[in-house]
Amino acid sequence: MKRSGLVKAAIGILAFLVIAFLTVSFFISSALKGFKIQVMDFDQELNLRKPIQVKTEPTILFLGNSMTYFNDLPTVFLNLSRSGGFAAEVYELTEGSYRLEYFADETDEVGAQAYDALNNYDWDYVILQEQSGISTMGAEENMYPAARTLDSMVWEANGESVFLMTWAYKEGFSLPLLGLEFNNTREEMQTQMAQNYMNIATELDALLAPAGIAFMRCSSNYPEIELWDEDGNHPSKAGTYLAACVLYQVLYDQSPGELSYTADLDRQTASKLQLVAAGIR
Repeated sequence: MKRSGLVKAAIGILAFLVIAFLTVSFFISSALKGFKIQVMDFDQELNLRKPIQVKTEPTILFLGNSMTYFNDLPTVFLNLSRSGGFAAEVYELTEGSYRLEYFADETDEVGAQAYDALNNYDWDYVILQEQSGISTMGAEENMYPAARTLDSMVWEANGESVFLMTWAYKEGFSLPLLGLEFNNTREEMQTQMAQNYMNIATELDALLAPAGIAFMRCSSNYPEIELWDEDGNHPSKAGTYLAACVLYQVLYDQSPGELSYTADLDRQTASKLQLVAAGIR
């Protein structure tokens, strides 16, 4: 009798746990399915803040991850600058999969290098690029506190922060949770990224280079241009060139249209990308 009672109790507990799991799964599934992201109008006027003063010989530091170093965005931007008559000095501190919170952590190996760069050198602009997942879903907890810390250090280094809004994954993203799969389209992912980048840039009165919005406009107007690498996450050479053109438009308050440097893209493709970037205002 005693053993039978224990077995029954164990079965009862197991049944309760199964029912609880299924109930929680049902409510989470229902909540997420009911939570529909209102996709933004990617063609809307952005009314971006302009630099305090356009610098003809700016000193620029890039802080980011593979979205920045893939196809060497800093060098592409440097060559664009020279093509437009600007004598920029460009430096980068990048590491794969890095988040802004790592750069803002002095105990982190790369973060210590960021602290050294910001504490001991003057910069005109510091480009801040967040990890894609964090800028989509972890902004309040991770992105914003780190951004505030870094922005404060940039101001102390006599510079301006520039948030480089990256692009959504080509096929959006999937979130596995309790054995269920929840999907966000490219447009939904970009909307979340854009809102988070715009919010922190507004709060800190920082510059914003919305390359992600340029990706959305370009893919709509020029679908023949492949902006993503084969992995669907990182930029193709055309995507990197577009991001560089957006930075050029924002930092120099000048259209990149008709610049001679094309990063080995054909002239027609480069001209289309320049035109898209020129519309980012």
